[in-house]
Amino acid sequence: MKRILLWTCALLSCGTLAAQDIDDFDSFMKSESRAFDDFLNEADRDFLNFMRDPWKQINSKQPLVKREKPEPVKPIVFDEQTAPKDEKPTQLTIEEILDLTTGEDYQSPIMTSTDVDLLDFDKPKDKPTQKKKPKVIVVEEKVVPDTPVAEEKKPADKQPEQKKPETTPTSKPTTPAGTPATPTSKPTSPTSKPTTPAGKPTSPTSKPTPPTSTPTSPSGTPSGTSSTPSLPASALTQGGAGRSAINYGGTRYYMSTTAKGSFRLSGIKENQVADAYEKLYKTDFSEVLKDMRTVKKDLSLNDWGMYMFIKSYSDANTSNANESIILQHYLLSQLGYKAKMARMADGSKLMLFLATDCIVYGHPYTTINDQEYYYLNGTESCRFYMCTQEAPQAKNAMSMSIRTAPSLRGSTAHSVHQAIGSSAKVETDVPKALMDFYKSYPQCDYSVYVKAPVNPTVAQNILTPLRSLVQGKSDKDAANLLINFVQTGFKYATDDEQFGYEKPFFVEELFYYPSCDCEDRSILFSYLVRNILGLDVVLLDYPNHIATAVKFKEDVGGDFLMVNGSKYTVCDPTYIGASIGMTMPQYKTEKAKVLKY
Repeated sequence: MKRILLWTCALLSCGTLAAQDIDDFDSFMKSESRAFDDFLNEADRDFLNFMRDPWKQINSKQPLVKREKPEPVKPIVFDEQTAPKDEKPTQLTIEEILDLTTGEDYQSPIMTSTDVDLLDFDKPKDKPTQKKKPKVIVVEEKVVPDTPVAEEKKPADKQPEQKKPETTPTSKPTTPAGTPATPTSKPTSPTSKPTTPAGKPTSPTSKPTPPTSTPTSPSGTPSGTSSTPSLPASALTQGGAGRSAINYGGTRYYMSTTAKGSFRLSGIKENQVADAYEKLYKTDFSEVLKDMRTVKKDLSLNDWGMYMFIKSYSDANTSNANESIILQHYLLSQLGYKAKMARMADGSKLMLFLATDCIVYGHPYTTINDQEYYYLNGTESCRFYMCTQEAPQAKNAMSMSIRTAPSLRGSTAHSVHQAIGSSAKVETDVPKALMDFYKSYPQCDYSVYVKAPVNPTVAQNILTPLRSLVQGKSDKDAANLLINFVQTGFKYATDDEQFGYEKPFFVEELFYYPSCDCEDRSILFSYLVRNILGLDVVLLDYPNHIATAVKFKEDVGGDFLMVNGSKYTVCDPTYIGASIGMTMPQYKTEKAKVLKY
């Protein structure tokens, strides 16, 4: 009996000790949590104190620009009558091989390579004689289905192993970033229809030439409203008290109005900005930040898309541009993005500088701790005063790469592209919201465009008919069919003619805008070769032109380069009527930079 009592007492004692241990652990966790909160608050206070100190005077660096050599306004047409007969293949000279296939979304080591930051994708020079017009039409707009169609699988004998897109930056724009602009005019349909015999001759007997009419941008009135968001019914999609609508990416979201009236800016001196910022710290933005993360996931937005959404939200919930800059900076910082506020030297306005993971062209910037910060709302170098301290939560530069095609909804523009001398034809609908999104993009490295995944529905509409045409053909014949489609199925115009600034295209944009130039054609051709033929492609950067070269598995003849021990055959999507292996005559003796993505 005594033993039983002793064991009972022991067990009760252990239970009491265990309960005490649990209580002690809970107290410890609460204490650590308070300490962590105190640490964050202290960091926030330090940042506010630093913001009140005099901001550092800085002269921004000049925007990185391309050389100012005028771009040729017309493509070159292959002339079989004047072309040398029985010409032996030429091995072209390589100036530099820039292997941009890194495991990161940025290419910091490659930024310092010779002139890679200023790669110039200009156009060929000679003026061709117009003979036929390819069919390039934008005829109507529709509403994109809610569920995108998955990209069609390649045939078993053509299916390469697909790699996840990676990004490596390097080139320049001149377009300011801001609210995306939608094209306002519609291109005129050509009056003649090209002939469409099956297949593509390897040595064309005629000189097809793209139309030379002044390009216009597509437009039209959407035939429907935005499609229903894929999110479940919630305050974010249904609205309610304390929420207001933000239209973005073809979807209407009802965002919390927590920010509205949360602060007022009495001026843009250091103390006045810090006072406004302190009020943001004292406001609970947890619901806003949660909703923003949900929108990012719902629309498959990259970091640039998130920034544009934050800008739209900030503009809608503040009373002026300076207050919007403060709110943008706060929200970006809370979401982990590096950003810095500045004041124009003349005291006229606040500025926002964003850190990116690659070079952004055409915008002034400053370098702090080996990180470039770009002023994306301007294109001219300027003097300003900056708060150089980093907000405590800001840890990451904004990634400009696109890993998943944005899932943007709403109306679409319909286009048809028909090759000359071939039955190759693509008909597709392009989401206008996606075009607006790409229109807002500042010009980055060409790898951003080369590696960007294509909208699944657009990809299927492009790849399915072209795959069926090359089925059973040799890689040589298939590549000739594809290059003829790119050469003759699209009008040619320089970016300056069409936009007034340099603008590389994402693949979908070639099927939206009425014209394109040589880098756009090279991006599309490389996409087709990789996804239909499963072959490796490099870009060739000449002094004022861009072309491609393909690593064929068979000997196809023609001009070539040796890249890391492998033979790549020249394929020029802008040398109209030329088969694979043909180099524009003026570039046979030019050294080319090889861009290997």
